[in-house]
Amino acid sequence: MKKIFAIAAVACAAMLVSCCGNETKVTMGDESKLDTLSYAIGANIGQGVSYQMSDIPFNLEKVTEGIKEGAFDKASITHEEAIETLRNYFMTTRNERAREIAAKRKEADSIRLAQGDSTVVEYPKADEAMFATEEERNEISYAFGMDIGTNLAANNLPIQVYWVGQALTDSFNKSSKMNEMEVNGYLQHYFTVVVPAQNAEASAEWLEKIEKKSGVKKTESGLLYKVVKAGDEAVKATDDRDVVSVHYTGRTREGKVFDTSIFANRPKEIQEMILKQNPAAAEEDQPVEFPLNRVIPGWTEGMKLVGKGGTIILWIPAELAYGERGAGRDIGPNEALEFEVELIDVKPYVEPTPAEEPATEEAAE
Repeated sequence: MKKIFAIAAVACAAMLVSCCGNETKVTMGDESKLDTLSYAIGANIGQGVSYQMSDIPFNLEKVTEGIKEGAFDKASITHEEAIETLRNYFMTTRNERAREIAAKRKEADSIRLAQGDSTVVEYPKADEAMFATEEERNEISYAFGMDIGTNLAANNLPIQVYWVGQALTDSFNKSSKMNEMEVNGYLQHYFTVVVPAQNAEASAEWLEKIEKKSGVKKTESGLLYKVVKAGDEAVKATDDRDVVSVHYTGRTREGKVFDTSIFANRPKEIQEMILKQNPAAAEEDQPVEFPLNRVIPGWTEGMKLVGKGGTIILWIPAELAYGERGAGRDIGPNEALEFEVELIDVKPYVEPTPAEEPATEEAAE
């Protein structure tokens, strides 16, 4: 629910999965030179809003102000506050106002007909009465833009805020430089061709540097690893069906933690959210247990290289990780990954005992 509003507005949100780093690539932008990527994303947002929120008379100036301040982490409200404001309005107030407007229009139409006036009145799609006051309109518009800006900054894309805002405004004013087909075509090419190629090249360069570091070894498959602590060499995983118990932290090549079993390694925002639900969470780190044939190939291979109680760092090429498809928002296509793993325990696979043959009548006698 946390990011539902930006996702609803941005039709391309599902594609914004290029490797998310700890530092944003968002800039204000050059007003004299069109940035097509930023403009296409802004137009995409505008088109999404026109489809899903055509009844809302946003204050565009406040929306663009919110995008800018959200993108640069200078907003006058927190992201959680923006989400709460939007949740209350879009899940409750919006429907109530729409019903009130519809009732008043119906009453006005009935009065005209009763007076013999059959004129068909064309009401505006976005009625000003959707907001009780100008202050409310500005509040919702700013929060909406702030949510968009925050989400754009979280995606490690070279976004120029000026051109996102300009495209959004152009879309609202029906003067966009790119129609819907052009926007969709550009974004599809960017996220399915350009980003995978960029990630593949950057990942290859990253792994090449890692391979030269002291203590790093490479397997025939291309997996890079460094045993930090050998552990008990007599107790190792040997079968893909073995079950391991581990503590681990997974990072992108840019250092962002995308998954971990260790509370202290989680992003600060996630820590705060977890602690609100469970104040004792920081003291409750629990190992994760899974069979080796249920994880990515790099893990299956890597867990056989260290003994029980040991620690290993794995640098996994994309073809041994999530390949061309990537995984979710943080792991883009063709992304190499890093995992630091502590092997707590190994449970060797045991072949199940064959079911006993049912006793025959003769044997029973």
